[in-house]
Amino acid sequence: MKLHRFVLTLGSNSEPQKHLSLAQAGLRALAVERLVFSPARESAPISFGLSDALFTDQVAVGETHMDLDTFAAELKALECRTGRTPEQRKAHPEAIPVDIDLVTWDGMVLKPQDVKRPYLLQGLRDLGEALCLEK
Repeated sequence: MKLHRFVLTLGSNSEPQKHLSLAQAGLRALAVERLVFSPARESAPISFGLSDALFTDQVAVGETHMDLDTFAAELKALECRTGRTPEQRKAHPEAIPVDIDLVTWDGMVLKPQDVKRPYLLQGLRDLGEALCLEK
């Protein structure tokens, strides 16, 4: 079974220590071979007009044997378990308990708008990691 490398970002503007800790624990419980997290740091919201609350962002790099669709579904389920449900989004769209974005998968860019974001680039530097994008 192939081992897939991923880069993802975690972000929260609502009780970030609590929600990022829950998301980290949930990620560790998935079938991952290697998983490292950058230090969390605050940043101003980017393209988010509902609130000017600071976000706490973190980068994670890891590897898994899951296929892309299964892994992406697991990440969405983890967001729900961590408090970002359809009901929460409707009642409080300005509050983001946790947002998990799968940025790259085996060097393929899945979120082009995120690849150059300062918090992602700094998080990768903190980890001594690179994006390793396909050419």
